[in-house]
Amino acid sequence: MLWFVFLVGFAVLSGFAAVYDRFPADLWLAQRLQEIDAAGFGRALDWAEDLADIPWIIAVWVGAAAALFAAARRWEALLLLASVLARPLNAGVKELIDRPRPSADLVVVSDHPSGLAFPSGHADGVIVIYGLLFYFITSFVTQPGLRLLGQAACLWVILFTGMERVYVGAHWPSDVLGGYYLGGLILAAIIAGHRLIVLGLPADRQEDPARE
Repeated sequence: MLWFVFLVGFAVLSGFAAVYDRFPADLWLAQRLQEIDAAGFGRALDWAEDLADIPWIIAVWVGAAAALFAAARRWEALLLLASVLARPLNAGVKELIDRPRPSADLVVVSDHPSGLAFPSGHADGVIVIYGLLFYFITSFVTQPGLRLLGQAACLWVILFTGMERVYVGAHWPSDVLGGYYLGGLILAAIIAGHRLIVLGLPADRQEDPARE
């Protein structure tokens, strides 16, 4: 029930995004973020966004799935591989909303991606993939130091990728919020399915989804 409430919230947010090219706070937030002039901050944004873009996100996605298979977590590996289906859903929502990108007369635009703005595909993608990795790391990595390192890395990519898309003028903050929102709905559905179905199976069935 709570998931459907949040789904309605996303529908309302999307409706406003379809009507307004930007929300009231978008311009102020984007300009304040672009005023940050620190080389280390810029590099942290760029490195995070690299891990959210091709080819690195594919390497992380495939590598993590292979590691899960090797650890006999085959259901989890299949769920991670299936998470790529979030991409066409994001593209479909963008076509429905039809919101333009920020214009260079309002903010500094140093990245000129093609396509529409709402919801951000990068923000959506990192929430689904790195959010799912965060969940698996939290659930299955037993060494505290390694678990904390993995969780911190996932959160860094998620948060800094969203800021980078605004920093380079590719999105308004509300586009990023929409991407996080849509990705969060998808992630919540995947985790709920995993907890209700996979973790409810006998141990041998959890390890081998192909077993009859």
